[in-house]
Amino acid sequence: MVPAPSCPYSWDYWMSTPSDYVELTCLMPNSIYLAVTVSWDSTLQDVKEELWDLAGKQPLFGMLHEMSGYVFQFINSLAVPEEVDDENKRVRDIRPVFGVLMIIERSIEGPGEQLLNTHISHLIGKGLNEFDRLRSSEVNDFRMRMRYLAEESLLKRAQSTRLERLKYHCPPRLADNPTVPLTLTSHLNNNCFILVTKVANTEVSISHV
Repeated sequence: MVPAPSCPYSWDYWMSTPSDYVELTCLMPNSIYLAVTVSWDSTLQDVKEELWDLAGKQPLFGMLHEMSGYVFQFINSLAVPEEVDDENKRVRDIRPVFGVLMIIERSIEGPGEQLLNTHISHLIGKGLNEFDRLRSSEVNDFRMRMRYLAEESLLKRAQSTRLERLKYHCPPRLADNPTVPLTLTSHLNNNCFILVTKVANTEVSISHV
């Protein structure tokens, strides 16, 4: 029997900093559990490497595959199971309830669908499984119409040209009047202006006349 999780459970546990370390209860895919004590700032990749080192000293280690074939799953604050594909996230970022982590096989079909559902659940503050349990024709009709609308928009965007995609991500703010406004005329140098393009997060900038 798996012992009770030792991670303290209170509504503000992950908001406060009672200590620098937290004990996690990890349920391995080979039917054993491992308790590890890690830093709050440890990444999931660090946790997985430590788990595999500990699992190598335990029975049934031969049933495990390569680490890359598994992902973490936990219960989030909305009481919904959530998978984490990004192992660069820290333990304090995911905030698993009771500090319990499950290691499950990576899903091959639709790997991004679970992540999308999780983001939607956090945005609306309610798990999508609650809507699935509703037997309301009005809700189901609305969801179907919104799904068709999203698929139509996605298909239209996929068929757009590069210039159209650029205008979508960076919509141009151009004046309808072809003449230069009087407020800018005084700032022109020989009826020319200088366009400076700066690369984000770098010191590189390019000037055009």
